[in-house]
Amino acid sequence: MKFVLLLSVVGLATCQFNFGPRQFFRGQRPRQGGFNRFPQQQGGGQADDVRGGSAYYYSWRHDGGRKYTGNAAASLCASLGGGWQAVGISSNEELNYINSVVGQARLEYIWTGGVKSGNGWRWLNGEPFRVTGWSHTGGAQRPQPDNREGGRENCLAVLNNFYGDGIKWHDVACHHEKAVICERRA
Repeated sequence: MKFVLLLSVVGLATCQFNFGPRQFFRGQRPRQGGFNRFPQQQGGGQADDVRGGSAYYYSWRHDGGRKYTGNAAASLCASLGGGWQAVGISSNEELNYINSVVGQARLEYIWTGGVKSGNGWRWLNGEPFRVTGWSHTGGAQRPQPDNREGGRENCLAVLNNFYGDGIKWHDVACHHEKAVICERRA
């Protein structure tokens, strides 16, 4: 009898307080402190910030600091639904914003949605590739992009003073693992 009563109390608590696995479907997380500045939107992850017509999702705030390969990072963003893609940096204001996020969060590096395309670069989200923040140095002490890893540096990462160069862009082989910033229209 005590066992049945205990199961009933646990069952009621689960229903009342929304404990259980259904909270974590489709990238959702339980609310912390009962307040979400940017509420969950249908079919998409929760935005961590909204600026300049874009919403931004910081992977490290939702996955315990997990790191992803370049392709897995792009897939993570797309899996959030609602138009999320790995960030494309299309203005000086956005460049400064992304750099400030990386610096303030004290991240070593992040993936962007920048990929090599022929002899140039493009953003996976289709934004124009007209702003650049390439470093003047890298592992081979050459200006970026330098494609030093045997011609396999096909992904664009933002590195935080990794080579004593500040927060700058580097071409990186896509098999390395990093956090990612996802972006969608707000």
